[in-house]
Amino acid sequence: MKTNAAILLVNRNQRNLELLAEFLGKGGYAISTASSLEEFDQALAGEKDVGVALVDITGFDQDIWERCEQLRSKKRPFLVISPRQSVALQQASLSHGARGVMIKPLGVKELIGIIEGMLEEQE
Repeated sequence: MKTNAAILLVNRNQRNLELLAEFLGKGGYAISTASSLEEFDQALAGEKDVGVALVDITGFDQDIWERCEQLRSKKRPFLVISPRQSVALQQASLSHGARGVMIKPLGVKELIGIIEGMLEEQE
């Protein structure tokens, strides 16, 4: 494993969640997943150490930002993933503690580089 801390993947789309988890798992990362706000809450309260989080906001309501605030308060870096680019989304993401916003489809090399950078900051 590259780190003892897990990468928390949050995504309402189960298939996308599985694909990203499989891809990152093959890359040697420990993975934790959440496909609902309840599962996100469990991951935040759980014993597994979350190193970084990738939060796809698609399909979630405004309550997703409360969980992002929890990540920020725990000093866990996270990245927001969105299907579209907008200034309002960028501002909301950053104001709730996100390191940035990636627009789908995700660039694999860019994503890995960002994840590794955020994990290094946690060491």
